[in-house]
Amino acid sequence: MWMPTEDEAVEIFARHFAARHRAGASPRARQKAESLKSQGDLRGHQIWNAVADTAERLRQEKRQATH
Repeated sequence: MWMPTEDEAVEIFARHFAARHRAGASPRARQKAESLKSQGDLRGHQIWNAVADTAERLRQEKRQATH
């Protein structure tokens, strides 16, 4: 049985999140990260920032591929 690593899970979720929210994906993920941080959930904050970073990277890769 395949169990994704944390990095793989972040990548998979970020791809889905970016497809759903397009240019708004990274800002939404950062907003969620800050919300979790204010609630004391530092691990959630870290993961959502990783989602935001990955969404930004995916967007950059898409831009570079079209130019």
